[in-house]
Amino acid sequence: MFKPAKDDEIVTTLVAALTRAFNDGSPVVGESLELRREMAVTALRRIRSFHRRGVAINDRPRCIRDLAKGLANYWEPEPNSVGPLIRDYQFVASELLDAYRAIGGS
Repeated sequence: MFKPAKDDEIVTTLVAALTRAFNDGSPVVGESLELRREMAVTALRRIRSFHRRGVAINDRPRCIRDLAKGLANYWEPEPNSVGPLIRDYQFVASELLDAYRAIGGS
């Protein structure tokens, strides 16, 4: 069931995590708030579909890899050619997962 207020709160929290990652120098987080919001929505959708891909929410390393892959697939024109940039996506994925869990996401 869709819960607009809760989803807005989660997206706002994820945007804040992306802003911190951007301020820490992440090259994969966009400058504009619109792009960060889109990335946050993309991340939330991916997190909520972990179970469909057989990713247990309590398997942090696998969640990070899966979320990073999903973000790279969405944002990169040639996701199979991301190379070392995947480490930056993994950093961002880790920050997003921490933020999601901090507000009670499971």
